[in-house]
Amino acid sequence: MRQLSMIVPTYNCEAYLREGLDSILDQMSREHELIVVDDGSTDGTREKLAEYEEEWQGRRREQNQEQEPNLRIRYESHRGASAARNIGLEMADGRYVAFMDCDDCMEEGFLEKSRPLLEKNGALYIFGIRRELLSGEIEDWSVNDQVYDSMSDFADEYIRKRKMLIYSNCNKFYSRRIIEEAQICFEEGVAFGEDRLFNYRYLIECGKLEDAGSAGPADAGVVTSSLTMLRYIERKQESMSTKPIPDYHRQIIRLHREKMNCFLGLSRGTTEEERQDFEEYDLSKELLLENKGPGSNRSEKGR
Repeated sequence: MRQLSMIVPTYNCEAYLREGLDSILDQMSREHELIVVDDGSTDGTREKLAEYEEEWQGRRREQNQEQEPNLRIRYESHRGASAARNIGLEMADGRYVAFMDCDDCMEEGFLEKSRPLLEKNGALYIFGIRRELLSGEIEDWSVNDQVYDSMSDFADEYIRKRKMLIYSNCNKFYSRRIIEEAQICFEEGVAFGEDRLFNYRYLIECGKLEDAGSAGPADAGVVTSSLTMLRYIERKQESMSTKPIPDYHRQIIRLHREKMNCFLGLSRGTTEEERQDFEEYDLSKELLLENKGPGSNRSEKGR
């Protein structure tokens, strides 16, 4: 079993495909694998992926490598990023799985720097994100170096602090065992917030394992790290975080409810006042974004 499976869905990203994949492959060792699932690209992404795969296989032959290849590419019809990620999960062989969007890049040296943290046997790891805007401005979103022994401890802290980068799935390591045993997958057909829904369910299932006493010595608790995992690069003015989303109001109400179900359900150490303040604060923030109208700057990689 490999230590980590990186899953990257691709769709019409010909212009920046190599930049993103190289940022991962240049760091990988034999204990890592990269799984690329193309979601029915129509530009030139598939052709570039085929070239990339041939180049990688040639490099392996030159080095007389006989072990299982650590780059695997799957070509699928267009069903959306959630479906592509689910296919990647089915293919993954690592103890942990991680995701990256095809237009982002992994921070240089991240895999080596994060290696010692895996000895902490967390069920979930959360890392920082560097956001590079079209204007050239840099935003660093980070979390503190901390180990939370239980999902309840983590939920308590989040309810009080509120900003711990829980939304995205591109700055996290997840236990593949937990995903498989709980049959967690990305909900398809969701225009906005599929990352959050996945994360909320994952946290809930981790909490269930703890309550049942079946979490075991490994895959328990949450590890947050000040290490930056990826560079989120704004490629164009309209992106998934800025373009209009149909029925946005209904969707954010659902996301709010799912979030409350997750964190209020997991929390054991917060007061009623803290819980009520958290619920009111979160709903007001979501409605504020909704009132700004379509095209407001909403990033799934934050919060």
